[in-house]
Amino acid sequence: MSNQKKRIYVCGLHQESNSFNPVLMREERFSTWEGDEVAGFYGRNRGIIGGMIDTLVDSGAELIYGRYMTASSGGPLEDAVALHFIEKALADIAAAGKLDGIAIALHGATMSASSDDVCGDILAAIRAAVGEEMPIAAGFDLHANITEKISQNADYACGYQTYPHLDQHGTGVRAATLLLRHLSGKVGKTAYARVPVIAPAHAYTTESGALKLLVDEAKALVEGGEILDYTIFEAQPWLDTPEIAAAVVVTAENAEKAREVADHLAKRQLEIRRELQGTPLFDVDDVIEKALANKSGKPVVLVDSADSRGAGSTADSAAVIEALLPHRGKLRAAVGVCDAPAVEEAFRVGVGNCADFTLGATIAPDLSRPVTVKNALVRSLHNGEFFAVGPSGRGDRSRCGRVAVLDVDGILIQVSSASRNEKDIGFFRGFGIDPELCQLVSVKACTSFRAAYGPIAAEICNTATPGAAGTVLTALPYKHRPEPLYPFEEIGVADIREAVCYR
Repeated sequence: MSNQKKRIYVCGLHQESNSFNPVLMREERFSTWEGDEVAGFYGRNRGIIGGMIDTLVDSGAELIYGRYMTASSGGPLEDAVALHFIEKALADIAAAGKLDGIAIALHGATMSASSDDVCGDILAAIRAAVGEEMPIAAGFDLHANITEKISQNADYACGYQTYPHLDQHGTGVRAATLLLRHLSGKVGKTAYARVPVIAPAHAYTTESGALKLLVDEAKALVEGGEILDYTIFEAQPWLDTPEIAAAVVVTAENAEKAREVADHLAKRQLEIRRELQGTPLFDVDDVIEKALANKSGKPVVLVDSADSRGAGSTADSAAVIEALLPHRGKLRAAVGVCDAPAVEEAFRVGVGNCADFTLGATIAPDLSRPVTVKNALVRSLHNGEFFAVGPSGRGDRSRCGRVAVLDVDGILIQVSSASRNEKDIGFFRGFGIDPELCQLVSVKACTSFRAAYGPIAAEICNTATPGAAGTVLTALPYKHRPEPLYPFEEIGVADIREAVCYR
């Protein structure tokens, strides 16, 4: 790299969309930082953009900060959110003068009311503004849907390599390192291969099983110097789009090697497609019976992944609460539900008083049904903030709006007006509910919760529940998906899209 300081534009938009969530994501639901605010808040941060900033600043580069927006997973964006982000980025770039590169933090599974591929739209707009020669490095979630538009416009695409996600910051470091390498004259080539497979996010992890073996194989190629970088992208499956598919992205020193390795890893991804679908799901009543019979002193974890906010659902299903009610007085359980009207009623009733509450189905009434809870004690009321126990995001602040804890003869219900970060033990512990002292804990998350709950659980049970992030993919009302797509149709090697280096 020359002694001249490199000028790099940094921006980002991070939101995971779910086609089956009917509630559009408004701009006011995003946390937004502008310009130097991004550096102040996200420098030394654990996320992708923090890893990018740290690496680029440490290299001596001059950073021009744009807008960074982040929101919880949910429904598709209102069109104005994406439009305003793109308009701001283009205005920033026009005003910045000479730039040497772009670093952008995205999720990769972001839709809007009129676009299936917001991240591709952003990259295409920036590419058109900066020209074909300027390098663009992008960071993504492991659950990104890597489209043609993304592939054609990003020189480097780095995604999380772990699930549960423990390497967000490291992903930003990898993307920024490839960008700096490019600017020093060592231009890498990135190959993209698509595999027509989707899988429910509760069913796999990089910590064990077939996906771990595949990730370990790819990691060994990096460590052995054969390739520069890789990501095995398991597309978030609740995107009803014509391009939904898993993808393998490989960066190497030359295009031939990048394509060769990407094609090999894509075939390996095909081979493990059945295992990624997971084992049969438990019924809610069966998991409750396990908890009643459990004498280990550790909780049974009921995984309510279909209603996971982290997978874009609404977190307002009370289906597990309904199943628990016949066991009030016999079972100590922790369960959460997002229900703003019920929270307001609890604040009206007051701590120490009892009342009847109707819970659930206040956000997406077509996805679940409300449940009446008789004579529930308002145990405590809260402003809704808690700090993550971790290990992922340990110490991070989460805001659930106002929170009420209801006690139904030992069934402890965390009712929030804006449920957040359900995967973390702090979601319960921050409001006086200790999961380790319960016989059953219901967690609205897919796999990310395992890092926290695995060490304390007697058993973890993936469970059939209602919600926008339905666990049985073949039962969901897809209208736009491609064909063939596993598990809907069987596929073979001939169905894999061969690796391409677009840039």
